[in-house]
Amino acid sequence: MISWLKRCAIEGEDHLRYSPGVRRWLSRWQWLRHAYANPSDDQARARSLRALCAAARLAPPELGPRCIEGIREQLRGLKLAAVDWSEFVLNLNTRRIGRGVFLKPYINEREKGVLFVSFEHEWFRLFNYCNLEDFSQRYTLVVAPSGDPHNIVNYVFPTVYPGTIFTLISHPEEVDILPRVAPNYAVVPLYASSWVHPGFYKPLPRSRRDIDLVMVANFAKFKRHHALFKAIRNMPVSLRILLIGQDQDSRTADTILSIAACYGVRERLQLLSNASYEVVADALCRSRASVIVSRREGSCVVIAESLFADTPAALLENAAIGSRVFINASTGRLLREGNLAAQLVDFIAESDRYSPRVWAEERISCFRSSALLNDIVKKHALAAGQEWTCDLAPLCWRPDPCLVTPEDRQRMTIAQEDVRQRFNLEIG
Repeated sequence: MISWLKRCAIEGEDHLRYSPGVRRWLSRWQWLRHAYANPSDDQARARSLRALCAAARLAPPELGPRCIEGIREQLRGLKLAAVDWSEFVLNLNTRRIGRGVFLKPYINEREKGVLFVSFEHEWFRLFNYCNLEDFSQRYTLVVAPSGDPHNIVNYVFPTVYPGTIFTLISHPEEVDILPRVAPNYAVVPLYASSWVHPGFYKPLPRSRRDIDLVMVANFAKFKRHHALFKAIRNMPVSLRILLIGQDQDSRTADTILSIAACYGVRERLQLLSNASYEVVADALCRSRASVIVSRREGSCVVIAESLFADTPAALLENAAIGSRVFINASTGRLLREGNLAAQLVDFIAESDRYSPRVWAEERISCFRSSALLNDIVKKHALAAGQEWTCDLAPLCWRPDPCLVTPEDRQRMTIAQEDVRQRFNLEIG
């Protein structure tokens, strides 16, 4: 009875979290509460701005343009220098941009360097600690958002950045949304999941794969482990199922195992916690199939990693996940949440007929993506009257941004030292 009640609570909360009606109501309530408020100071105005961003994330797509205009109107009345941004942006008390990497050093006044930074709280440190006018004269900035475009950094940062910001996307619709958020965003139609290095994955022959199904997902609620556990209850006991994840939002491996016990499947799976990148890559290369049961998140890099491991991947058919665009007849399957168990059993049984790595190498490798980014930034620079004598260094994700070759990493130390001396910032 206790396990049944816990399952009801978990599934009830999940239903409310993703219910279109509930989300619409919460969005409207947040909007009415904050859009017409008259905060007494700029800190309170920033809190209202954050609340409006949350309302926009909950709003249905047809209300997107109206939400964007309302947020931008609220932003126009905000004195940014008067706000303590540490209340809204994580880890601002450091001058290290750890998830940043130079793709090109500064050449001269006619040819800028290029800096790539992922995660909003990382690139916001530029605003917090350096003279952006001086920085933008020496470097072009490329950013990789972590998820939904309606967050306070995505709105605030481009208003103070004196130039073009090249931005990746997390979902296909952001090609249209991000320029509305800020006119100086130049959209690059690539995802955080577009930078996997094929050489990091050595797929095993199908006959030697000893894992039937793997799910690589952090332990946060939005990963919805319970949905997989509910399916496992109705799947053959003989299946070898592996979960790999890391602590998130105060949830640990013990949290996940406790939920699995509620569904009576604790003994039917293995779990690896906080594993290294190499261990994750090896597990993907040993698996017959992989699955993600989130309903909404960013680009989800592990989907692309699974494809390069030559392991077909499954997502929910209505999942708002960027890498969903990678799923097709060659790479995997889109699942309905109803009767998930039978679909997963069929998917595992038919996994040998897919050829995900061939498809991925032709379309989404780090080398192809680096070439596309280079072309976009180069064309913009030349159109602006700048010079271009040096291409961008190839970039890959492992699991954070890094350069492909040791020679390029060595070559970029001059840019790291330049920024350290001029702006007192550590990059990488």
